[in-house]
Amino acid sequence: MNSVRVASHSTRAPGNSWSNKRSASRRARLCHSRHGAIKTQCAGFGGSTSGKNSKKAPKLTRYLDIEEKTQTSEGASDGWFKVPDVSFKTTFLSKPIKAVILESGRAICLYKVNDTIYCTDANSTAFKYPLADASILQLDKTGPAVEVKLDGTVYDLATGKVMSWCPKNNPIRSVLGSLKDKSEPEDLPVFPVQVKGDDIWVNLSVV
Repeated sequence: MNSVRVASHSTRAPGNSWSNKRSASRRARLCHSRHGAIKTQCAGFGGSTSGKNSKKAPKLTRYLDIEEKTQTSEGASDGWFKVPDVSFKTTFLSKPIKAVILESGRAICLYKVNDTIYCTDANSTAFKYPLADASILQLDKTGPAVEVKLDGTVYDLATGKVMSWCPKNNPIRSVLGSLKDKSEPEDLPVFPVQVKGDDIWVNLSVV
């Protein structure tokens, strides 16, 4: 009897072992398949960060390509770009100064004096005051200049050189001028301009 029970036990054990192995194999394949499906879905939404070959990399590449094109749209290899939404013929009819915020976030000011366009940074150098409300002056010896409304600083539009630094010619400007008594005059950055038909082109890489 004992030998029969042992034989019976020994014949069942291999069968169970083989069945367990097959079940484990099926579970492993099922788990792998489900895991792979989950990883694929997550990668499609940019959720998986562990897989180096996930679909997130191509998306990132496409994003960087767009960013690069956005930057180069404001400056070709030679630095020149067309100022968007500005017309040489119509933009300056009501006001000779036009402030423009570029795609990169940088702000510039355009000035039309007779048939000449000038370009500078959008803010003054003394108190970073917007030049959109500045006044254009006609100086006999040096040509057109721009006067900051707040502190009265005057810049040569062609060169950006300071013609008058924070003059104390009214009560408010006296206070502001006192704050800049120990500061060296800082020139205004100016940029080359080309007019092509009705379009205005600027080069910000040349200061």
